[in-house]
Amino acid sequence: MSAKILLVYYSQTGRTARIAQLIARAADCDIERIEAVIPFTGDRECTQKRLNEDPFPAINRLTRDIRQYGTVILGMPVWNNGIPGPMITFIDMTDWRGITVHPFFTSGGIFINIYGMLKDKCKGASVKAPLYLIYDGSGNLTDIRE
Repeated sequence: MSAKILLVYYSQTGRTARIAQLIARAADCDIERIEAVIPFTGDRECTQKRLNEDPFPAINRLTRDIRQYGTVILGMPVWNNGIPGPMITFIDMTDWRGITVHPFFTSGGIFINIYGMLKDKCKGASVKAPLYLIYDGSGNLTDIRE
């Protein structure tokens, strides 16, 4: 397995994207953004309505082969106390065997055991302790927790 690192993230509002860019520069790693083929737009109500209709939306194809990396950093916001639909689509279509995963989560509210959900979904991966970045209602970073 390669020692190369890939950072894969999903971001709707741009907060997770900003953190992903900072981490990618610091880790000197390759980076991929997951995007829903039909982007999520609007407020929380619009997003929830769409998720009720299409919980696992089609996503863009990544330009890099995840199997060429020994370590993957996964970044995502917390949606409804869980993993965002586009990220679930990506996770479910990926062979995680032998890959080390370092997750980070961004949240504007409370979150349940999203880490446990991620560990369950990334079958065969070694999922390391997560980093949580907490934002207030105005989008200001207020806390970082492990």
